Amino acid sequence: MPNETPSPSPKRTPPRLPEGVAVTPRRFEFRDLESVPQYWFGGNPIITHAENTFSLLIPPGELFFIRSVRNYADRVRDPELAAQVRAFVQQEGFHTRAHNEFNASLERFGIDVGREMRRAEKTIALLERLPKKVQLGATVFLEHLTATGAHMLFKEPAVAEAIHPEALRFWRWHAAEELEHKAVAFDVFQLVGGGYVTRVLSALAALVLLSLPFDRSMRRMMKDDRNPITAEHRAQARAINRKLMGPQLRMIARYFKPGFHPWQQDDATLLKDWYATAV
Repeated sequence: MPNETPSPSPKRTPPRLPEGVAVTPRRFEFRDLESVPQYWFGGNPIITHAENTFSLLIPPGELFFIRSVRNYADRVRDPELAAQVRAFVQQEGFHTRAHNEFNASLERFGIDVGREMRRAEKTIALLERLPKKVQLGATVFLEHLTATGAHMLFKEPAVAEAIHPEALRFWRWHAAEELEHKAVAFDVFQLVGGGYVTRVLSALAALVLLSLPFDRSMRRMMKDDRNPITAEHRAQARAINRKLMGPQLRMIARYFKPGFHPWQQDDATLLKDWYATAV
């Protein structure tokens, strides 16, 4: 990568979490996974297939995130950030376990989960060919993408209302932990000298390497679906995307500002609301 001035200095203490927020690993146990219907997001096959594609990428993706942060864990001297790194690793490990269970359940709907997992692992392996600091930068960007989706899940009531209750409990658990640790990889990246240029180029590399495989996986699952996708399904999917994509794209765009930090989007209130109601 080109020479660049680290921002901030590696000696600077990383920003602290908002008061009342902690990176807390929690095991998730499904209560009745078999009750989750085939089209668990608003009865819409297109949106559900897109979310299932995301879920299938999560296990190899989370393991990649763990490795990319661990590459630099020995350089984290700040005790609070070091504790957050350990909690981040535990959370991502629990996410991998839960999504493997969720993904396996998709077999009953005719999805070739083994095929898609093999493709997902090959896709994530492409990221591991990048230089280690770019791998960490890709993790930082993908964590931001995940955090924007997590924010929308909590912020937009129509999203929660469209999701089957057992699936909603699962995705909210994952979303809450993504918001808790959304700055961990970012703070490690800055600590080890990752600057603006590397951050942006890493994001672009992640988009180039992941976008086409994601689209192909989704299309394969839609092709394998024995049920027809109707014009009404397509119209509903477009309406959902129009409602959500504007705010989400604006949040994603903030990542490319030089002074960006994940906690500039203060999700503390959303998390505290979840803490009060999560069961």
